[in-house]
Amino acid sequence: MTKFKPFNLMQHYLSFIIATLFLISSASSCTQQQRASIAVTPSAYGKVDNIMVIADEYTWTTTIGDTFKNYFEALYPVTPQPEPIYDLRYKTPKQFNEGKVLRTHRAILIMGALDDMNDPASAEIRKAIGPENVEKAKNQPSYRVASHKDRWAEGQTVVYWFAPTREELLKTVSKDYQEVMKQFNKADTDFFIQQIYAPGSNVDATNAIFANFKIDLKIPRDFAIANIDSNSVWLRRETNKTSSNIFMTTLPLADSTALNPENHKRIRNQLTKVYFSTHIEDSYMQIDDRVLPIYYQEMTFDNKTALQARGLWGMVNDFMGGPFVTYMIKDPANNRVIILDGFIHAPGQKKRPEMRKLDMIFSTFSS
Repeated sequence: MTKFKPFNLMQHYLSFIIATLFLISSASSCTQQQRASIAVTPSAYGKVDNIMVIADEYTWTTTIGDTFKNYFEALYPVTPQPEPIYDLRYKTPKQFNEGKVLRTHRAILIMGALDDMNDPASAEIRKAIGPENVEKAKNQPSYRVASHKDRWAEGQTVVYWFAPTREELLKTVSKDYQEVMKQFNKADTDFFIQQIYAPGSNVDATNAIFANFKIDLKIPRDFAIANIDSNSVWLRRETNKTSSNIFMTTLPLADSTALNPENHKRIRNQLTKVYFSTHIEDSYMQIDDRVLPIYYQEMTFDNKTALQARGLWGMVNDFMGGPFVTYMIKDPANNRVIILDGFIHAPGQKKRPEMRKLDMIFSTFSS
C-alpha cells in the first residue's frame, strides 16, 4: 500500500518566498543594467570664454593663482570698456565634488601639484592621467598638460594642468599658459562655429561674394547684404541690442597697400569715410586711437601673409563707436590685397562675444 508523504506547508512557503526574492532580485538587477545601458550623458553648459577653475585655496590665493589670473584675465584687445580674455569661475575641490551640476560645465581646468597627497584636485589629476603618466611628469618637464573630452558631459573639455611640486607648478603656469589657452580656444571655436551656423547659412550672400571677389566666406543666415557693388560688399546683423557688420573689398597690390600699420590706418579711414555714416549730416566713420592704440599682429591667414588690426572706431559728428578688427591679406596670385573688416555697435553690452563671432566667420575665409 502506497503511503502518502505529509504535505509540509512551511517548507513550500519558504520555497515560494525564496523563488519570489530571486525573481525580484533578477528583475532589479536587469533593471539596473538596462538603466545603465540607456543612461543619457548630460549636455555641457557654459558660455564661450568661460572657464571653471578647480584648485585648492592655497594654489588659488598665492603666487601660482595670481600668475594664472594675470594671463587668463588679461584684457581682450581692444574694447571700449575693459573686458578679460576669459571669465573665470573658481571652485574649491570640495565645492566641485559636492555639486553635480558643476561637473557638467563646458570648460573645466583642474590644477595641482602631483606630490600633494592632501589636495583633492591633485588626486583627481593623478586618477585621470594614471600612474604611468604621473611618473612621466616627474621625468619629463615638457609634460605638464593633459585634456579629456566629454569627461562628465557631452561637449565638455576638461584640462589638467600639473607638475611634480608646487614650485614646478608655478613654472609651468608661467611657461605653458598659451598651450592651455590653445586647448580651450579650440573647444570654443568648435562650439562657436556650431552656434553661429546652427540656423543655417546665407547661401545667396556667400554666392554673391564669390561671384564678385572669387572669395569663399561662409555667411550665417542672420546676416543680410546691406550694400554690394563691383568693389565692395557690406553685410550686417541687427538685433535690439547689437549691430554686427562685415565689410569686404580688394585693392591692387602696390607699395601703397603694403601690409603695415600706416597703410592700414589710411586705407580704413578712406574706405569708412565713403561707405559709413549716420542720418546726421557730414557724419562718417574713422579710427579712434586717441585713448587706446591700435593692436597690430602679423599672421598667416589661409596660408597667406596677413596683418591683423584691432582697435576702436568712432563716428565723426555723431555719438557712435565700438571695436573693429581688420585683416589685410596679401594675395599675390591675384595681384591684390584683400580687406576683411568687422565692427560692432553694442552700447551697454559686452563686446568680446560679438567680436569673437566675427572672427569665427572670418576663419571660414579661403581664396
